[in-house]
Amino acid sequence: MYIETVRFIVPPSGADAFESAVRSGVADLLQGNPQCFAYELSRGVGDPATYVLRIEWTTDSDRIGGVRDGEHLAPLLAELRPYILSVAEAYITETTPVRGDGGAILGLGLP
Repeated sequence: MYIETVRFIVPPSGADAFESAVRSGVADLLQGNPQCFAYELSRGVGDPATYVLRIEWTTDSDRIGGVRDGEHLAPLLAELRPYILSVAEAYITETTPVRGDGGAILGLGLP
């Protein structure tokens, strides 16, 4: 699996609009993309202007080229166009066999 990570720096004044753009446009496009396993948008705890969009792609996506050249790219870029200059970094990684579960039980929080 390939993991695409894009870090955005979005001023607090634009946070709501950015989250809305990702929620409405990007989410719809990724949900319809057969090469996308999952995605998530997270926000920095210490620096709330920092957002990370993490997308999990299939390995049969021609080394991501198929995704970048596919029919989903143009609408995705159109939705993110106002935020392109906010991209601080973007990179693609590949999973390794090193993985495991932690001790926490998903859905249960500490008191």
